[in-house]
Amino acid sequence: MKLCCVDLRRELFTQCNMTRGYCMKNENTRALGRSLWRLVRFARPHAHRIVLGLAANAAARFFDLLPMIVVGRVVDTVSVALRDGKPLVPAEFAWAGLLVLGTFAGLAIFQSVSDYTLDATAQRIRHDLRVELYTHVQKLDVSYFESRQIGDIMAVLAGDVDNLERFFSDTSTSIVRLLITFTGVYGILFWLDYHLALLLLAPMPIAIWAVRFFATRVAPQYRKARQAVGDINAILENNLQGMNVIQAYSAQDHQTGRIRLRSEEYRDAAILAARERARFIPLLYGVAGLGYGLLIGVGGWMTFAGIGPSVGDFTTFVLMAMRLILPLFVFGMLINQIQQSEASALRINEVFDTIPTMRDQAKSTPLEGELEHVEVREVSFAYPERGRVLCGINLDLRRGRVLGVVGPTGAGKSSLAKLMLRYYDPLDGEIVVNGRPLSSISLDSWRGRIGYVSQEAYLFHGTVAENIRLGTPLATARDISQAARMAGAEEFIDALPLGYETLVGARGTKLSGGQRQRISLARAILRDPEFLILDEATSSVDTRTEEIIQNNLKDLRGDRITLAIAHRLSTVRHCDEIVVIVDGVIVERGGHNELVAAGGVYAGLWQVQSGE
Repeated sequence: MKLCCVDLRRELFTQCNMTRGYCMKNENTRALGRSLWRLVRFARPHAHRIVLGLAANAAARFFDLLPMIVVGRVVDTVSVALRDGKPLVPAEFAWAGLLVLGTFAGLAIFQSVSDYTLDATAQRIRHDLRVELYTHVQKLDVSYFESRQIGDIMAVLAGDVDNLERFFSDTSTSIVRLLITFTGVYGILFWLDYHLALLLLAPMPIAIWAVRFFATRVAPQYRKARQAVGDINAILENNLQGMNVIQAYSAQDHQTGRIRLRSEEYRDAAILAARERARFIPLLYGVAGLGYGLLIGVGGWMTFAGIGPSVGDFTTFVLMAMRLILPLFVFGMLINQIQQSEASALRINEVFDTIPTMRDQAKSTPLEGELEHVEVREVSFAYPERGRVLCGINLDLRRGRVLGVVGPTGAGKSSLAKLMLRYYDPLDGEIVVNGRPLSSISLDSWRGRIGYVSQEAYLFHGTVAENIRLGTPLATARDISQAARMAGAEEFIDALPLGYETLVGARGTKLSGGQRQRISLARAILRDPEFLILDEATSSVDTRTEEIIQNNLKDLRGDRITLAIAHRLSTVRHCDEIVVIVDGVIVERGGHNELVAAGGVYAGLWQVQSGE
């Protein structure tokens, strides 16, 4: 049977991407804005609010530009009166003043409506994006989280999503404002005098080239910076959780060096982006100066030569041209913000593009009826880029019976539990449930029947009761208390300051390893599962507590299938059958007394652990 595992290596390499649990698309060739455009779908449900915000913004821009036209008309009125020697009528200036006051009132109202509407919409988009992204992450394979640092994933869910919110609230609003300003200003200028308007357009090809040059040079630096942020967060998350170990081994200087290295990568990428930005600004100044110089030089000559616009219209031209210069610099800033948002969108889309391999097939259906029988048939398994873990495993699990699995560290016991939970699929062989292949059963239907206690009991930040109630949110206080009693946890929970309402801290750090394990066991018992998987479920408790738990679990045997994986043999000695796995192969099976009498691997382990 060991020889068959050698044959798995070729298949292992061919199926490596599937076993890894995700596949990534190459994003490096994406054009500017492509990743951002893919996320526009989150804005579509809020289209009516966006239209309202844009309409209000357009109205605000109208009122923003109107005073300059009024000023031009006032200048014409004054110049005509001075030329013809006519008296100036105060009422005309009063009406002009009131009109300007009204434009500012309109600007204030419509700008306020636009800002509130678009900002509120951006918050809704961020909410929808974060919830959908997290929902997708929950569907990804366990192998995805085993191969990627949690801090990096956190950087995407938190930092990159927030970066996108700034894009939808600030950057996109500024883009719209800029476009409306440009369109409105040039529309008015062409209406006043198309010759001068064309003069202002003359430097635009240079501006377009400058923007394209800046975008292609700075984008890679922002991608590097966002990746560096993820790496820094990953190290910080690990180090903060393991600070006691760092201090115990006096490893502060080494860990500081790791942070310094990643921070230098971020610093260097940010500095390079700033350098490209610094090169871009002079180009904008040059474009603005060229256009404005042409307007003043040529336009002024045309006006006073009598072949151009009137003095008032030329005044309006000059004021409007000043409005075009500021958007040019704003546009440079927007390109910078777009590049940062594009880098965040790229990382977000990488997560969305990650396809779980452990998912329901097209013909998957729920498991009907009670769970009676689970059969493992010639199952072999290996992790990517690692040697064999399991080879040719055959097991028969039936309702009302307890199967114990033992073996030395690294024998493949926990990998068997992962296959049962369908975190992975076997490379060879199959798992059959009630006569059906496990892969044909919908995941929620299958996992909903399982109670799982891992060897590393994980608790979430919250109360003891919330952690026990995790898989059974509608459980009553009485149910929780009964599950805790059966898990041997009731006594220490009652001694806690607030009992079941005591906060356990992040990852349960306020509790001992044995206490965390018993709460994890209570969580599984409360679910009343048809299939109970105990992976070293009592490895951290003392022998007295283990005996209490074992006695309590005897009452649960009759109504479920139980798989007990253990290194401590006292945990499985009363199982209906015990299998011994060594190097991924079953070498012995039978009852406790039978295996001890056989004098094999199990007997040797028993002698060491029992002292007999």
